[in-house]
Amino acid sequence: MTPARKTSRHLRRPARQNGRGSWGVLAAIAAAIGGLAIAAVLMLAIVPDHVLFRDRLAFSILDFGKEREMLPLDQTTHDGLTVRSWYVAPQAGRPVIVYFAGRDGDIVRKPAHLMERVADGFGLLLVGYRGFGGNPGVPREIDMHRDVLALLAKLRDDGLAGSGTILYGYSMGSGFAANAASLTDTLGVVLEAPISNFLAAVRQQAGPVPSFLVRTRLDNLARIPEIRAPILLLAGGQDAVTPPSFARALAAANPTFASVEIFPDANHFSIVRLGGREAIGAFLDRIDSRSMASGLSPNPA
Repeated sequence: MTPARKTSRHLRRPARQNGRGSWGVLAAIAAAIGGLAIAAVLMLAIVPDHVLFRDRLAFSILDFGKEREMLPLDQTTHDGLTVRSWYVAPQAGRPVIVYFAGRDGDIVRKPAHLMERVADGFGLLLVGYRGFGGNPGVPREIDMHRDVLALLAKLRDDGLAGSGTILYGYSMGSGFAANAASLTDTLGVVLEAPISNFLAAVRQQAGPVPSFLVRTRLDNLARIPEIRAPILLLAGGQDAVTPPSFARALAAANPTFASVEIFPDANHFSIVRLGGREAIGAFLDRIDSRSMASGLSPNPA
């Protein structure tokens, strides 16, 4: 009897060990799946910012001045970078248009209609972003907002702002223009193909993306009610990137100061060509006339 019992016990032990081994394998698989899920969430959280900034123009901004009658305007950022923008002075008593490019960072071709206004006496500042156009650094929203505010302060403190500034933002640049306009004094604001906020822009392209995955805000809807200057919103009826509903929402958020122009045949890139040039010109002329008539510059921010 005793040998039989020993044999039975010995035969049962491997079964218990195999059970423990199976649970170990399952635990390892669960841990691996959990790790992959965490990695996937982290990757998804990076994707929207990557898409926003990945196509930035990579030409050497240091060569820009050879082809345009503009002067480099360098600023030292809060974290020690030297970021270059481009500037042409206004005629006496005239304002400076401050242009914020879209995500491709194109300050060579895109604002040609603003270059034309230089001949009329307007000043022009083409804002350089960190990480764009040969400038050092990595684009990050909070740093870029700080850069913009410091640049506008430099413009004012160095006596380069003329009779005041008109802030003009295209697409992604609308986020920097609107934020700056909500925090500083400006004569007027133009937002071409504006986003309502970056989350809405992401969902426009990718569907119902969870908000916690989108770190960049560029929240024009939150900023625009705080602007106390005339605002012109321009949208293309065929724009699948920033549809007219974005501009209409912004106008509704500040009915006192904002007006919206929709160009039915225009897409994200053709607003100026398909009617926007005339609307922008009329708006700039009204702001310019009002500024010249008053003879007043904006109060320091």
